[in-house]
Amino acid sequence: ACECGAILRGVKSPGDCRVFGTACTPDKPLGACMVSSEGACAAYYHYGRTGAATA
Repeated sequence: ACECGAILRGVKSPGDCRVFGTACTPDKPLGACMVSSEGACAAYYHYGRTGAATA
């Protein structure tokens, strides 16, 4: 279910997780990546991916 381990290792992105944004949200977190507001999934949920790289 929760792919937090793979996300923390950089193997997957939050969008690759099957429960991201559906069963797993900041209001109902399923893993550590969503629990903290600084977690990878929580940040991705709130701010998304802009696709614009800055130097």
